[in-house]
Amino acid sequence: MKIFTEIEQLWGKKIFKDHRLEKLKERFNCPAVNYYTVEFLGTDIQKCDCLVVREQKVLDFIVEDLERAEMLSLKKPEDVLVKKILEILNSNKLLFDKLEEEELEKIKEYAFITAKPIVLYKDTTLEELLMEVFKKTNSIFFFTIVKNQATAWLVKSNTTIVNCAAKIHTDLAKGFIRAEVFNVSNVNRFRQLEDAKIRGFLIAVDKDYIVKDGDVLDIKFNVAK
Repeated sequence: MKIFTEIEQLWGKKIFKDHRLEKLKERFNCPAVNYYTVEFLGTDIQKCDCLVVREQKVLDFIVEDLERAEMLSLKKPEDVLVKKILEILNSNKLLFDKLEEEELEKIKEYAFITAKPIVLYKDTTLEELLMEVFKKTNSIFFFTIVKNQATAWLVKSNTTIVNCAAKIHTDLAKGFIRAEVFNVSNVNRFRQLEDAKIRGFLIAVDKDYIVKDGDVLDIKFNVAK
């Protein structure tokens, strides 16, 4: 994930040290963990997934978007969505917070800044800030344990398991057969995976399963040669 900010001390790549990954490392004796990494940038705002800014900067973005919307309304005076955009911005609201997902998709080409998720910068820890970013961007984490390495993966909520598999490797999605899943929140409630299966903590799922935050995935696949 790329995050735009003008706050220089945040610039660069930052590791999100999810305590749940540490829990998996200890529980399954993994010698290595792969934390999720975000990158804070001071440029290329349109290439970023989210913005972290101080409160006074938000009004500047609204004014900039309002000017863009007014120009657009001259070209499309009867467009219902453009009228809605003007109404939102004139109320000093953010487009991301007020438009539906499909509406945001329709206006991507116009590069409205407030159509991106915006998090207000506060004097908090990096972990707390990133948690707010993930919440604002409607993102969740799933985990894998492969070759004694525990890894964190970030996806949008309501993502199917086959699309999560593609995030790991395209072969896993192409040859997806099924997957076994347990949630990290239950990791201390069973001794072995076989025990987890008997007690219902480890379940078998098909490609339509919607992955939940904290799910640990073991994907079974077969790619024809």
